[in-house]
Amino acid sequence: MKTKPTHELVLALYPNFRGFGYAFLENPQEPRDCGIVTVRAISNKKCLKHIKKFIDYYRPSLVVLQDYRGDTYWKGKRTKKLLDDIAGLCKKENLPVHQYTREQVRFVFGEFGAKTKYEIAKKIVEWLPQLENKMPRVRKPWMCEDYTMGIFDAAALAITHFYFSK
Repeated sequence: MKTKPTHELVLALYPNFRGFGYAFLENPQEPRDCGIVTVRAISNKKCLKHIKKFIDYYRPSLVVLQDYRGDTYWKGKRTKKLLDDIAGLCKKENLPVHQYTREQVRFVFGEFGAKTKYEIAKKIVEWLPQLENKMPRVRKPWMCEDYTMGIFDAAALAITHFYFSK
């Protein structure tokens, strides 16, 4: 019989076009691990294999994902399918899934004066200085998104979860 942990261990996953960003946090000030998994020859099957390993290794209390339904932000078909597949995997593992829209993330960080993805990343570095060396550079309109932004997208989801679950 599984016993309920005395504290919440949150694994936030943020799929993107390279693979996925992840943040494993015990509380909003304490990341256990954060990073990006790049999946070459990107496929949902390969991503799910990696995510299954993460779940088995970290044994989180819950998983946090982006909720694309009703979101005004565009997501590709593959990413939507992957988010649904991750939720299905978690259901098989009896692992609760919490989902937050991009608008909910922006609302939370807007409360602290951060509106853009870059400002949100800066705010996360303020709260989690361990991530300072992964801070993305300012993006110009002609530049693609920084490779490390997936880390901050995942961390923002986890922090949003902590904000709403208080």
